[in-house]
Amino acid sequence: MDIMVEKTLFLFVCFILSCFFIISTPRSRRNPLPIAATPPGPPRLPLIGNINLVGKDPHCSFANLSKTYGPVMSLKLGFLNTVVVTSPEAAREVLRTHDQVLSNRGSNNSINFINHQELSLVWLPSSSARWRLLRKLSATLLFSPQRMEATKGLRLNKVKDLIKFMSESSEREEAVDISRALFTTTLNIMSNLLFSVDLGSYDTLKKFNVFQDTVIGVMEAVGNPDAANYFPFLRFLDLQGNIKKMKDNSERLFRVFRGFIDAKIAEKALRNNPKDVTDGDFVDALLHLTEGDEPELNTNEIEHFLADLFTAGTDTSSSTVEWAMAELLSNSKTMEKAQAEIDHVIGQKGIIQESDISELPYLQAVVKETFRLHPAAPLLAPRKAEADVEVLGFMVPKDTQVLVNVWAIGRDPSVWENPTRSEPERFLGKETDVKGRDYELTPFGGGRRICPGLPLAVKTVNLMLASLLIPLTGSFQTASILRTWTWTRHLVSHCIRPTRYVPFPSRSGPLISHCGTRVFRQALLLFFSFILSCFLIFTTVRSRRSSCGAATLPPGPPRLPIIGNMHLVGKNPHRSFAHLSKTYGPVMSVKLGCLNTVVIASPNAAREVLRTHDQILSGRYFSEALRSIDHHSFSVAWLHPSSPLWRLAVNPQMVKSFSLNVALDLNSNPVASTDETSRSKWFEVTAAKAVEENIGYASVLTTAYRGHPSSTDEEVDLGNYDSRRSSDFQDMVIGVMESVGNTDLANFFPFMRFLDVQGTRKKVKDCSERLFRAFRGLYDDRIKGNSLQTDNKDVSSKDFLDALIDLNQGDEADLNINEIEHLLLDLFSAGTDTNSSTVEWAMAELLQNPKAMTKVQDEIDSVVGQNGVVQESDISQLPYLQAVVKETFRLHPAAPLLLPRKAETDVEILGFLVPKDTQVLVNVWAVGRDPSTWENPNRFEPERFLGKDTDVKGRDYELTPFGAGRRICPGLPLAVKTVHLMLASLLYSFDWKLPNGVASEDLDMDESFGLTLHKTNALHAVPVKKRVIS
Repeated sequence: MDIMVEKTLFLFVCFILSCFFIISTPRSRRNPLPIAATPPGPPRLPLIGNINLVGKDPHCSFANLSKTYGPVMSLKLGFLNTVVVTSPEAAREVLRTHDQVLSNRGSNNSINFINHQELSLVWLPSSSARWRLLRKLSATLLFSPQRMEATKGLRLNKVKDLIKFMSESSEREEAVDISRALFTTTLNIMSNLLFSVDLGSYDTLKKFNVFQDTVIGVMEAVGNPDAANYFPFLRFLDLQGNIKKMKDNSERLFRVFRGFIDAKIAEKALRNNPKDVTDGDFVDALLHLTEGDEPELNTNEIEHFLADLFTAGTDTSSSTVEWAMAELLSNSKTMEKAQAEIDHVIGQKGIIQESDISELPYLQAVVKETFRLHPAAPLLAPRKAEADVEVLGFMVPKDTQVLVNVWAIGRDPSVWENPTRSEPERFLGKETDVKGRDYELTPFGGGRRICPGLPLAVKTVNLMLASLLIPLTGSFQTASILRTWTWTRHLVSHCIRPTRYVPFPSRSGPLISHCGTRVFRQALLLFFSFILSCFLIFTTVRSRRSSCGAATLPPGPPRLPIIGNMHLVGKNPHRSFAHLSKTYGPVMSVKLGCLNTVVIASPNAAREVLRTHDQILSGRYFSEALRSIDHHSFSVAWLHPSSPLWRLAVNPQMVKSFSLNVALDLNSNPVASTDETSRSKWFEVTAAKAVEENIGYASVLTTAYRGHPSSTDEEVDLGNYDSRRSSDFQDMVIGVMESVGNTDLANFFPFMRFLDVQGTRKKVKDCSERLFRAFRGLYDDRIKGNSLQTDNKDVSSKDFLDALIDLNQGDEADLNINEIEHLLLDLFSAGTDTNSSTVEWAMAELLQNPKAMTKVQDEIDSVVGQNGVVQESDISQLPYLQAVVKETFRLHPAAPLLLPRKAETDVEILGFLVPKDTQVLVNVWAVGRDPSTWENPNRFEPERFLGKDTDVKGRDYELTPFGAGRRICPGLPLAVKTVHLMLASLLYSFDWKLPNGVASEDLDMDESFGLTLHKTNALHAVPVKKRVIS
């Protein structure tokens, strides 16, 4: 079963990653962010960031990555911004220079579940009064020099118990789980300091020791990988079971603590004379602080404080001794040298005292070398930036998690000679220590967040190690020493699997560790497995629920779990759908992520959608980019036809600027004439220089501002033909169109709406806000200008903006300024790129077909004459030009899939059931190239339209580039006139040739899908002046 799950998951993840790479990488290259000041780091995948680069040993993975990206490296772990520090200089900046700013802690899902972050010395912010109190208590009542001296006998007794246990095992020749034995020793040292009792037992090592396993369970719950730490929206799921484990173990732990606390309170109540605080243990001192009218602590706070001390003060020390013994056993000369030194100091007394440690410099060097190679917390406890801060010249943003990789620093070849070899001699004669002042060796951290238990840990480790080296030697049941390790508890580094050790009377040492638990990669596996399972269950239930009419659903390709048919949709969806339709028919069903979609690819099916069932299929599916600016609530293109605002926007009064009567002759408008002259003069200058120019660019400048609200008597130009001069307005319009047209995963996977993986929502917000400010400026200027006029403006001289202003006047205005701004956004975005791309495609086809070019130019010359100007009234006399435009609309519709429709109820199309809420796409690109409708469908032959009444007004369903029915493009009249006039003017005034000797048959005709169907590479051609421009 595990193999099947892993194979299914592998296939799914591979596809998702491929989709993300294809979609997000080009965008990131087009829109590079200003990240020069942030630390370098590896490229990030959408959603998961760099989690794919974090192996089972994160400290090792980070160390390898830092070799490429430097000592201050930026990573993205799910939603968590992380900076990893891997050099002494950078560690000094974090632990000392910016200690205050970087002294906060990030959240941990398991910790948060029991509210431990608000009561814990480890996790509380260092600025809180509670943290300062707990720090003070631990420093004065537990780890002060006086307390260390007072409790040295206790530590020695617990170490003697360990040696006694080893001796008894030696006599029985039993293998010893040395990791468990060391853990028991450190546990008993801590429990006696706190409660004056032993909570661990050597006698039950082979049985279930509840308290020891409870402590270990809490540590594992905190340290195990948890997807919720990197994907906060998964917190309620408990994918890895860490919350349950933390809940069960912490409750058992607190019950034990509560039992001791209650017993001490009862004992105190029965005593006649109060016990001197200095004579009691740590809990006695804490209970003293709970007394009085204003107690400094309560029992709940004491329980959490004790949990900190047990979890942080046991496993860390035992694992360090374990690693020290492992290194000594793999370096016999070092072992002999350490033992000889101990023999020399203690002589025949056979018992080592803490006071002897200062006379054992080589033993201290062995311990330091162990701390260097095997720090108990290889990444220390994670810090969090409370504000933006600079580390070695790199900006670390606020709320970033900062990890100090002391494991990597301890193996840095620029700091240490032979860094991967255990050579205690490197510390002899040097004052380097682990007290947080030497940043090449900081296993306990530094600054205000340095481990408060450092004094106890150093004394305990030295004493335990020295004691183990005195009376015993040993042999392994394994053939070799395991030199590998894993990060099994997040905060503590361990050997990878238990190794049994048999002690004998002499000297040597052991190696053992806790078995590895689930590692980070397994956590990620569980996360995706869960998501996969949820989607499989969800989609299966939905499909079964709607299976009543399954036989009549449109056919379609087989679907993969979660992604459906997204893997079949290439960079040009209209082409992919057309190809699939050849197999599955003109009414085809596909599943795009969570979105049920039906694709129409024949004139008969298009008639059903655009006419027969027009009312039912007139809803819209709108993108997340539109939703982010609330454009779907105000837009003519996206509003529901039943809404009052939509009916107002498409009524005759509103569309009169686009009607045939008003637009009968745009050239009669002096501004339109000026626009035409400006464009012609621009081409004339270009022709004089005999250089190529971007036809699409010139076309968009003309169409963007012709007949729009900016075309007024005051002649407001929002574009400029000089491509060397930037136009912010042009960039804003194009930016909005790109944002709406670019693929956004959130449109297919609604649960990803808040991610903005491709950055489309950010871009559309930025561009639309700037556009709205421009519209507001035009609106305010027009209002101001109208107020200065003494005479009312003649109706015939009013433009569209004037009409909108009239609707905004009065006590019960039909429109408000916000609605006007969104309407103008519709007009600019829908009325510019569509027309310009059509003219560009027409010119490209004509340049590729010189005979058609000659024929249409001859026709224009015969109608306009030699020294005239093309008028819109001439277009009706140019049937071949009209045929060229229709043929361009057929081969290159501006919106190849039209705008997506949505079924408001179940509806039948050509005998197939289209369920409610299905997205319906009319593939007019495929319909225009249907061989059953068109002869030679892929060839440019304008002659096919001569002598026929076929047009683009939504009545002939084999040619509907503007759609049809109530959702037909309201700007169709203006678009048709603009395209004809622009194309005719270009062909009348100039001859055209391709640059650099490019042959017509070699002209690039590749297309790119978006909100409009563009040429992948802009058309460049050289205009050759053939007559004087009037």
